[in-house]
Amino acid sequence: MKKVLSILLCALMLVGIVSGLAACTEPEDPGVQPLRPEGYYPNITLTLNMLSYVQYDPLLNAKGWTLTDNAVMDLIKQELGIKFKLSIDVKDIGVYFEKLAAEIAAGKFADIVGMGDYYFGIPNLKAANQNDLLADLTPYIKGTDENTKPTEDVLELWEQSGDSIFYPGTFDGQIKTLPWVSDARGSSYQFLYIRQDWLEQVGMEAPTSIDEMTDVMRAFKNNIDGAYGLVIGNGFLTQGENYCSVFDMFGVQPFNWYEKDDGSIALGITNKDAMKAALTVLRGWYAEGLVNSSEENDITVMGGLHYTSQEIMNGKAGMHFGSTSMGFIGNTIRKNRDARFVAVPIFAADGYELKIATNNDAFHFYAVGKSNPYPETGMKLYNFYVDMQVDDEGKYYEYNKSSEYENEAGEIVKDYPAVQFAPIRTNAATDVEKNKEYLTNLLNKDTEGMTAGQLDTYNQYWEAVDSGSVTYKNYWLMEQYKEDGVLSKYYDLLDTNTFVRNLFFAPNTPAMDTYTAEIDPPVVLDAIAIIKGVQPVDYWDTTVDTWLSTGGQTITDEANAWWNTVNVQ
Repeated sequence: MKKVLSILLCALMLVGIVSGLAACTEPEDPGVQPLRPEGYYPNITLTLNMLSYVQYDPLLNAKGWTLTDNAVMDLIKQELGIKFKLSIDVKDIGVYFEKLAAEIAAGKFADIVGMGDYYFGIPNLKAANQNDLLADLTPYIKGTDENTKPTEDVLELWEQSGDSIFYPGTFDGQIKTLPWVSDARGSSYQFLYIRQDWLEQVGMEAPTSIDEMTDVMRAFKNNIDGAYGLVIGNGFLTQGENYCSVFDMFGVQPFNWYEKDDGSIALGITNKDAMKAALTVLRGWYAEGLVNSSEENDITVMGGLHYTSQEIMNGKAGMHFGSTSMGFIGNTIRKNRDARFVAVPIFAADGYELKIATNNDAFHFYAVGKSNPYPETGMKLYNFYVDMQVDDEGKYYEYNKSSEYENEAGEIVKDYPAVQFAPIRTNAATDVEKNKEYLTNLLNKDTEGMTAGQLDTYNQYWEAVDSGSVTYKNYWLMEQYKEDGVLSKYYDLLDTNTFVRNLFFAPNTPAMDTYTAEIDPPVVLDAIAIIKGVQPVDYWDTTVDTWLSTGGQTITDEANAWWNTVNVQ
């Protein structure tokens, strides 16, 4: 699927969108058939519900901004024959979801609805389905409806992400959601960030194995005053901003579901061999003082990314797991001008297969109401916006490109287009080959075809390189874009296909709602007890058995019942 580079600029606006389309009125002329073969709807009005960071853009909206009166909405009316008006008219995300949840509970549901992201969207989908409010979109998604089926570009987009993007909205074999797709691999914790200046100080190279990593950590502790090796926090078992990628090195994600050899799924903590091997390594590091273990920064008291990053910035820790871009690096250099970092892709433990945990690609969900007389409008809008953003022929260029103008105060303001229904969220991994090409062109100083945003990055990079001026603001930009930088290492990782997603990507089962809050916290406490030497490593067998006998087995049985409904080959 060809993509114009301008789509990356569009992403900056899309990150700020939490949007949805709501209730559809009767056609203004009920005597007219609303759908012709070419997909034009004469005179129907859909009410729009959207939350967005709004900026004035003279190109898209010369009349002044409203959510339903701008150039993009005019284009939809022209090309599809659909008009919009607002239903839930609020500008606060929390208020929007409160109102949406209240409507679902009352049995009300709009014709096309923005359900929210994973944390809001999946519970909302579950509640709406229980109240029998959702339309079956299977004929459109599977292409059995000849008038309204996915375009080739949409199919390719879905193929890149896999069927799991539909799992949260699949009920009794019917697909009831249209997912906003993002390539989630760019936000996973696939790098070990190391103080390169410390490596030079102790005369060592970046590690490529756990044994070498241990040696480096030991050298930091023994040779740098007040330092230790790796900082981890109390969220070390759960994928997120403080996840400990040591588990990935042993091919297991503790609280993610994986497929076993027999085709069933199980929670990662039940993979006893891999879990005990990873805990053994962490136990050894803790006993030697190579991970944070003093009273004020112990693993039990260190919180999320902000707290663990403080250990790096304050010159205590020499290593930190993270994704492709880490904010603490610039802040560290601001405090210490001599600080430098190297990003090392995480590696497999001896005898184990590297499996890097990442999120699922469905980032936001849309649903169509069961009472919608034209349920195919959801698929039509999805096709239309993918067409707008792919835009191989430049037909929609003015609707995708950003604009720049001088405001009344004489300031240069950059604005981004008003994309209302946004099924794509682009990032650095959306089109790997295209981004590899951009990286190559940047290094070769070939600016032909670059967008304004890409030129801005290009200028920042080469101004810093040519002048030799390294600041806390531009250092990490240079480290990402140089020939052997983070981005090139990241693309190499993508090619190895080591990323794995949590296979249970759906609303909680009844047993999960009943037992999880009670039986999961003791698992974390047992892991900490093993790491600290309070319990032997083999105590993990007891941990798993207790989890299974106090509700975990029921959770597993229900998870597999769900898995059998969606994992149809």
